Amino acid sequence: MMGKLLRSFQKRQSIASRIRCFLLALAMVVTMVPALGGGNSTVQAAEKEKNLTIHFMMPSNLGWTTPAMQFWGGTAAVTGNTNGENGEQIEGWGQGDMGYSMTKVESGSTEIEEYTLSVKGTFTGFQFLDLKSPSHSAKTSDAGKMTQYTGEIATDIYFLWDSTVNKYVAYVNKEGTEKVPELSEAPVITIYFDNPDGWTQPAFNAWGADVKIDNNNAGQTMVKAWNANHDKMALDTETNLYYVKVQAVTLSGLQIINSEADSQELHLAEAGVLAAINDITTDTSIYYLSDGNGGMKWYKDANKSETLIEYKEAGYKSPEVDGRNVTFRVPAEKAGNAEAVTVPGGMNGWKQDSSDWELKKDETAGMWSGTFTIAPGKYEYKFALNKTWDVSFSDPANNRVSGTNSVLIVPGLADGKADAMKGIETALPEKLTLWSEDGTSSETPVTYSLKTANKDITLNGNNIKIGKSYTGQTVELTAKAENGQTSDFVVNVTEKLYTYTIYYYDFDATHMSENASDLWIWEKNCAGPEKGTSFARTETLSDGKEWLRAEVKLPYKDLQIIPRSKGEWKWQKDTVSYNNSAGTENVTLYIVSNSKQAYTEIPELVAPRSRYVMIEYDRPAKDYTGWNIYTWNSGFGSEVSVDFADINGKMVAKIPVKDSKADLKLSFCMRHSTAADEWESKDGGDHYVTIPADQSVVKAVFTRGEGITRVLPYNTGFERDGANNAIHFYYRNDELAAENNLASLEGNVSIVINGQTYAMAYDAENDRFVYKLTDVSTGDYHYYYVVNGKEELDAFNDVTAKDSNGKECSVCHYKKANVSVETSLSQYAMDYNDNNVLSVKLTAKDGEGLETSEIAAITADLSELGLNREFAIDPTLMEGTISCLNTVAAGEKTISVTVKDIYGNVYTTATNVTVTERKKSAGDFDWDEAVIYFAVTDRFFDGDASNNDAYGVGDYNTGKKGGSSYHGGDFAGLNQKLDYLKDLGVNTIWITPIVENIKEDQHDKETDTATYGYHGYWASDFTKLNGHLGTEEQFEALLEAAHSKDMKIMVDVVLNHAGYGTEDHFNDILMDADGKKISMIRDDSNTISGDDKYDALSGLPDFVTENKAVTDQLVAWQTGWMSKYSIDYYRVDTVKHVETTTWAAFKNSLTKVNPDFKMIGEYSGAGYANNAGELGTGTMDALLDFDFNDFAQNFVTGNISSVENSLQKRNSAINNTATMGSFLSSHDEDTLQYKLVSESKISEEEAYNLMKVAATLQITAKGQPVIYYGEEIGQGGANNWPFQTNRRDFDWTELEEQKADSSSIYNHYKTMIAIRNAYTDVFARGNRSTVAASDAEGYEVISRSYGTDTLYVGMNVKETAKEVVIPVIAKAGTILTNLYDGKNYTVSADQKVSVTIPAAKEGGTIVLTEQKNTVDSKPENNNNNSNDNGSDSAGTSSAPETVNWNEVSSSVQDKVTEIAQNPAIATVNMNIVCTGEVQVPQKVLNTIKGTNVTVAFHSGNGVAMSISGQDLKNKDFSKIQNIDLTVDQTSNNIPASVVAAKTSAPTRQLAIKDTGSFGVNVNIHVNVGKENAGKTANLYRYNAEKGRLEYCGSFTVTSNGQSMFALKRGGNYLVTVTERRPSESVWFAEGNYIVKAGDTLSKIAQRNHMTLTELLRRNAQITNRNLIKVGQRLNLN
Repeated sequence: MMGKLLRSFQKRQSIASRIRCFLLALAMVVTMVPALGGGNSTVQAAEKEKNLTIHFMMPSNLGWTTPAMQFWGGTAAVTGNTNGENGEQIEGWGQGDMGYSMTKVESGSTEIEEYTLSVKGTFTGFQFLDLKSPSHSAKTSDAGKMTQYTGEIATDIYFLWDSTVNKYVAYVNKEGTEKVPELSEAPVITIYFDNPDGWTQPAFNAWGADVKIDNNNAGQTMVKAWNANHDKMALDTETNLYYVKVQAVTLSGLQIINSEADSQELHLAEAGVLAAINDITTDTSIYYLSDGNGGMKWYKDANKSETLIEYKEAGYKSPEVDGRNVTFRVPAEKAGNAEAVTVPGGMNGWKQDSSDWELKKDETAGMWSGTFTIAPGKYEYKFALNKTWDVSFSDPANNRVSGTNSVLIVPGLADGKADAMKGIETALPEKLTLWSEDGTSSETPVTYSLKTANKDITLNGNNIKIGKSYTGQTVELTAKAENGQTSDFVVNVTEKLYTYTIYYYDFDATHMSENASDLWIWEKNCAGPEKGTSFARTETLSDGKEWLRAEVKLPYKDLQIIPRSKGEWKWQKDTVSYNNSAGTENVTLYIVSNSKQAYTEIPELVAPRSRYVMIEYDRPAKDYTGWNIYTWNSGFGSEVSVDFADINGKMVAKIPVKDSKADLKLSFCMRHSTAADEWESKDGGDHYVTIPADQSVVKAVFTRGEGITRVLPYNTGFERDGANNAIHFYYRNDELAAENNLASLEGNVSIVINGQTYAMAYDAENDRFVYKLTDVSTGDYHYYYVVNGKEELDAFNDVTAKDSNGKECSVCHYKKANVSVETSLSQYAMDYNDNNVLSVKLTAKDGEGLETSEIAAITADLSELGLNREFAIDPTLMEGTISCLNTVAAGEKTISVTVKDIYGNVYTTATNVTVTERKKSAGDFDWDEAVIYFAVTDRFFDGDASNNDAYGVGDYNTGKKGGSSYHGGDFAGLNQKLDYLKDLGVNTIWITPIVENIKEDQHDKETDTATYGYHGYWASDFTKLNGHLGTEEQFEALLEAAHSKDMKIMVDVVLNHAGYGTEDHFNDILMDADGKKISMIRDDSNTISGDDKYDALSGLPDFVTENKAVTDQLVAWQTGWMSKYSIDYYRVDTVKHVETTTWAAFKNSLTKVNPDFKMIGEYSGAGYANNAGELGTGTMDALLDFDFNDFAQNFVTGNISSVENSLQKRNSAINNTATMGSFLSSHDEDTLQYKLVSESKISEEEAYNLMKVAATLQITAKGQPVIYYGEEIGQGGANNWPFQTNRRDFDWTELEEQKADSSSIYNHYKTMIAIRNAYTDVFARGNRSTVAASDAEGYEVISRSYGTDTLYVGMNVKETAKEVVIPVIAKAGTILTNLYDGKNYTVSADQKVSVTIPAAKEGGTIVLTEQKNTVDSKPENNNNNSNDNGSDSAGTSSAPETVNWNEVSSSVQDKVTEIAQNPAIATVNMNIVCTGEVQVPQKVLNTIKGTNVTVAFHSGNGVAMSISGQDLKNKDFSKIQNIDLTVDQTSNNIPASVVAAKTSAPTRQLAIKDTGSFGVNVNIHVNVGKENAGKTANLYRYNAEKGRLEYCGSFTVTSNGQSMFALKRGGNYLVTVTERRPSESVWFAEGNYIVKAGDTLSKIAQRNHMTLTELLRRNAQITNRNLIKVGQRLNLN
């Protein structure tokens, strides 16, 4: 249900209500200026392109794995990099921050590694970084000097490290002897500015290359609209003009801002002005002055005799203002082929799609024009084409601008309105706003007169009295100013008007003025106001405090009030509700900033806690200038910046955090700011520190280049340590800790425990005082602190009691419980597609037992099931749902369970479960093989018209205003279309919620559109079906029919909320043991404003799911539906907004009924790298992937390489127990096809074609493809509530037309789904690697491999076909078939195939495979094929064959002879293909012994074992008959949990058959793929006895993907690929042997191919060869 939340790099907003959401959206439209707080605008100066080949001379010991570059401030066309023309998104940095990986070249030095790329563009800055560890970056101060290299031929520039200045310096030669010349001094340009009326202090902002600003020491000023400081412009008292002096190599942007304006007012220099400034070569002055016509222009002199640039006169006037009639004009050529031109602006709520504000085209005049009536005022506006924001622009004929908007001034007296109650004299405003032609305004006295006389209305001066017999709803008046100007004034007539006097107190003193704050007031469940209610004055009340006072007359009783920053939403407080249920005419309310309550009497003011997150920044160079923390969710605004300061010797950013009852995860960026650019650079991406609700100060250490490296222990009074029979007592004074001054108490802190005093020692590392009490036993420990002679209780312990002396103390209870732990499973056996509920029971034995509240944690070791060693079970549930990886072998598995109590005691037990082979019946499929079709049931097909108006309320409407009404789709319609879905190839149908929804119209007043719960997410009764969808019999028939066709039904369920207006119903359902009602719906008492889980979503009634009774009821309802109708799966709505305990309880309940039952959750923003702890934790079996449609959009628009990089990581991150649903479009977002047009700016035809390629990307990716209904026939739309064109009716007529078109998108979907179903193992579980790709040429070929199957998927996003040559693993002569079109290709002698990937229009897809499993090019039905194991697809492969060792020996002898006869041959490498058994005989070893011949034995799939003759020089082979080098590449002998504990990186397992010592040195070669070139391959050997992986060494992957490791013995090995070498020592386990029962030294020696004498020589510790012990370690090296 929730749409995707987008965050920009510089600005993040938290939206707490529908009202504010609307306002923020409106504010974004109104502002239309890209700069934020002085950030760079999109306007760029015209500039010559730099043309460089950059050489990064990196010290070899720097440790970077993937050197790259980032450019900013202009264009940058990069070539010679290794990750495509568009680079790739820098992980963890802002969206659009692209890194270009450099190409390594031979440097000729062991100390320097040389990397290079070429770049051409207008960029103003760049930096070097490690693309795989982006926190490692390096800047250069020489970037600005590159402006002197703009020739046609690229100039080579070398950047070498200079330790004297700690930065990279630019040189023109590789040796670093000649630096890049200094630039000639840039001219000083003095910019003069004529301050407009209404402006007070102008501020100045500029950016570009080496920008210097001199404002004659005028200092800085706070720009209120941005909440950021910028340079003041100095005042020249002679000319009365403001000025600054600017010096820059290149000026890229310039802003002049009204610093005092609450909303953004600025002048932005356009590109032509910037170009003119950059062309200036000598010191000069320029002037930005009024042009005398209401606009501003740039001049070369103060007399305005010559403009700086040519201002072309439009030849027409726009806007043309005639009283209130305003005419706008746009030349036809400016609008191009637009079908409509509208004028969105402040005068119409920025409605770009309103027909009321549409211009008409005069073909003869070549002009679009329109005249509209607009009230006096100042408005910003733009022109929009085709009623969308896709193309919009300012008025070409209007020189009045604000940012990128044009400004309209309608002079005259502003209109007004007021409310008045019948029978009561009401005062009208004494003044209204008078606007002048120059845009300034003033308040002027007015008088009123009736437009139409009426006997029931009396005007007495500025007072109006409306008689009770008046029948109208409004009274129209004319307001008249002293200068004779008039305006319209409307009085809304109400039967009752209530006067509310509202006092407001804010603990933030900066908010306590009439100009700082106002109130946003509206009627509950109604539209918001047009503007805030201002405070009239401050007033000192009887409590002695000064309060803000506002008075407002309103016609309603149910108020919602938000205190906020005046006129905007820079900050806001919680929503305060007040219901004047008694109908009191005069109400006085008191509102306090830290309370959600509206008081009717002056409340006691309790200041909120001062809370801080303190970030200590560790920068070895101590260069802290300009570094600051930027945070957006501290509770003190969406844009908070905190500088670093020296706090008692430590550089700390002290970030204030809002007082809250919920834990807060503070999000922030570490950034470096300059005067020109607040976001000059960052240290890493987004970072997080959690501050629990009970903490006032949390301290963390941020290390340069690494991020948060340590969080100090939270403040607590004690920690019980049952394992050591101890209690650790702690003391920390938060006030002193906040000043880093806690150590000042050293020697003055003690603790008194049970009457005994103990000194507490200061623990500097953890910044607290400590004392350890030992030898404790069950009982109460009374204690208090003595600090500087003053006694204190434990502030973090609410338990107090008097000790034996009658003294009030804090109490710590300790006990040693005596309990047994029992476990049970809901089923004794399971396969990998099952879930199972593991239950834990504690039973008291002889001593005291444990209450649930005394259990701290329960964990289960699921490693034998291939999963987490510490699977957490919620102690409040005492059970959790477990699962099993599909790679786990059948057999009995042990699950160890550990329980830890709050006293630190640990209890353990274990249970067994039998893993069985999965036996699939015909047509059955696994959870990760699901191909899901998502149908909004109401919009799919109307199969039973009798239920269209099921409740007789008129909620069925398929007309123009019916976008949010019912359209007739139902269960019967789905049933009738099952054959269509079966033929399409999907096997799972996701339908929207089935329960009864509210029947009331939630009318949208703005569009006058009725809105109903057709979508199913506004439930009114969870026990009944929605009558619009059909009867229970029809639902049951749908399920039975689907199951008969081997299809499963997935039902959407909601546990987070109910429908609007259902509070009374749900609060009347539950009762406690005493007969009191239990409120199921959240109210003010349990709401935490803005919290994801404890606040209402979009104003919907929110279930109190933290209450067990509420959770139990919701779970019972949904479990009942599942069990009654054999529903197969659930899609779970709004997972993010319900606590995990509820989801765990839900999962447990469902699993007990049906172990095969699965759930896919909608957690807004989730992706493979962020599953929010909902996968693999006993809650969700899958999550919808909110990243995937972004991947698809980027991929089809050319950013192929970076998307593929992410998809390969995603491929490794998910498995059958924790997978992702890949969707391109949904009911909550603009469809992908629509976004390709609206965001990517491509034509509708091209978007339609590219959707085919996007579908290929989706269907061939690991995870569950989720196809949104209609997507398969090219339907799209916008998430434009209430019209919801993204939820359009399925077009069955279009479907029939597409069936007949072989190139239609429908037939493309059908073909691709058939291919996926035929190779379901490959696509659901197989490995993924890149075979060939080019961003510039718009194509990619990947391999998907599983078991013996490898498929090659090619995709082409261009409009023309692409011929590519693909390296394959198949043997020469093998026939490969393109499953997409049936064509065959033959593998060449060099194991390549040349294929043509069709243009996007023709599907843009190939899928190649060997002729083993075949699929018709346009298939109707397919059967699943099942294989067992996956393998990488790098290197060479051939079918198993028997090696003729006599021939091998003879060939080896020939080479040895050849070397002996030809001394010019230094070395010979021989390659032997032997993919079966590899038993290397002694004679081969003897032949190459001591020679320069190396023999490599290739086992296929990029794996080979090699032996060098030189390594055999001194070896004795008399005891060796042969060496078994057979490698099993399909083995998964290493437990998945062991692998997961070591690494989350991609891995590969290799089992070498002979587990003993080889007796010779052997090298193993593993091709890990070209895409890993420059990374580190690591080898580990599995020690089964210890259950651990032991590190054997690392190798830097070569450019062709090769890695090599030395081996001494066989066994089970793991190869991983990481960005850098692991920080662990080599474990020489391959040279060790652990003595087992029955071993003798002779047997050990024989088994390891050595003599007894050799073994004894290597183990001098053995003094008696007849006496060895089991477990003794022997050295085999």
